[in-house]
Amino acid sequence: MVTGMQGRAEMPELKILLGGIPLGCDNIGDEAILGCFTSLVRRLAPRAEITVCTAAEEDTAALLGVKTAPLYGFTREHPVSSFGRFVRKFDRYIWCGATGLSDYPAVGAGLLEAAQKQRVECVVWGVGMNSELNPAFFSIAGMRRKLLRAAELLTFGRVPFIDRCEARLDSRMRQRLAAALKGCSLVVVRDPQTAEELRRSGFDSAVVGADSAILQRTGKIPLVDREQVRIGFCVSAQRSIGQRAELLALWNRLTGRENYRLVLIPMNPKTDSALMRGLASGLEHPERAILLNVTRPAEAQAAAASCRVVVSSRLHLLILAANVGTPIIGIDRGSKIANFLAAFGLAPAGSVDDCDFSAVERGVEAYLADGGDAFRRAAEAARDRMLARLAAAEQLLEANLTGGA
Repeated sequence: MVTGMQGRAEMPELKILLGGIPLGCDNIGDEAILGCFTSLVRRLAPRAEITVCTAAEEDTAALLGVKTAPLYGFTREHPVSSFGRFVRKFDRYIWCGATGLSDYPAVGAGLLEAAQKQRVECVVWGVGMNSELNPAFFSIAGMRRKLLRAAELLTFGRVPFIDRCEARLDSRMRQRLAAALKGCSLVVVRDPQTAEELRRSGFDSAVVGADSAILQRTGKIPLVDREQVRIGFCVSAQRSIGQRAELLALWNRLTGRENYRLVLIPMNPKTDSALMRGLASGLEHPERAILLNVTRPAEAQAAAASCRVVVSSRLHLLILAANVGTPIIGIDRGSKIANFLAAFGLAPAGSVDDCDFSAVERGVEAYLADGGDAFRRAAEAARDRMLARLAAAEQLLEANLTGGA
C-alpha cells in the first residue's frame, strides 16, 4: 500500500506507475531494465514520485528508493481486471520494457486499456517484440487441435483449419495491441525490428530507442587468474536448449583444456542456476565449471567483464556483456536475440531448438584468436548508435513528463 508523505513535505509534480513486466520474479534482465529506467526517470523528472508494480515489494523499495505496489496482471491475486481501480490515482502509467509485446501481449494490452479507461496518460518505453507471438498462448493445442486436425483430414488437407485459426488469433491480438498503443501519448520501442512488427500490426507511430539496460553500471569485477581462459555461458531454463548431449560435448571439449574455465552466469538465480548446476555435474572435469551466485544486474555485468567471451540464450546477458566490450555469441530464443545481434553485424548460432554448436565453438575460438578486438570495434559503433537513439527518445519522454517545460 502506498503511504502518504508526512508534515509539509512538497507534493510531487507527477505520480508515475511503472509496470507491464513481471518484476520481482528472479529475472536479472528485467531488474536491469527497471533499475536503469528508474534512474532515467529521476534524471528527467526529479520531482516525480515513482511507484513500481513488483512481486518483490520490500526488496525493490529498499534497493531503488521507490514506492511499490502489487504485480498487477501476472498473478491471480491481482488480475488485469482489478488494475483500473488502482491505476486511476496516478498521472502516468508506463509500460517500461522487456519483450511483452509478443511474450504476454494480452496482459500488456489489458493493462494499457484499463489505464486508458481511467483517463490515465499511458507511455510505452523500450518494449520489444518477436516476429512470432508467444506459441504458449497463440498456438492451437490439446483437444481443439485434434478436432481441427480431424477436420483437415476430412477435406484431404485442402482446408488448413489449424493454420487459419492460429492466424486469426494472431491477427486479433495484433489489432488489439495496435488499438491500445494508439491510445498512448508516447511509444518508444527497443529496436527497428520491433517497430516493423508493429507496422505489420497496424501501428506506425513507434519511436525507435534502445533497451534501457544499455545504461547498466558495472559492479566490482572479480579478480581472476590471467592464465585462465574464462568462457561465460548462460543456458535459460525458461526455454532450454534441447540438444543436451551436444551441449555437454561442447563443454567437455572446452574444459578439456587445462586452463579453460566455464563461467556459468545465471540470469535467473533459481531456475537457470538449477539447470546449469545439473548440466555441469555431468562434465568430465566439473571442477573447471564455476557456477556464479549473482542476483543483481551489476554483478552479472561484472561477471561478463571477467570473461573472454560470453555465450547466452538470455538476451540481457548479451546486452550486459556488450556493455563492457566482452564478445558475445547468442543462441536464439525468439527473434529478440537475432534482432540485438544484428546491430553488431552478427547472427545467432542457431536456436534453442536447433543450436549450431560447431558455430558456437568456431565463434569462441575466433574471438580468442584476436582477443576480441574486432568485436569491440563493432560494439563501440553499435553502442554509439543505440545511445543516440536513446538520447533522442529521452528528449521526447522528458517533454511528455514535464509538459515541455
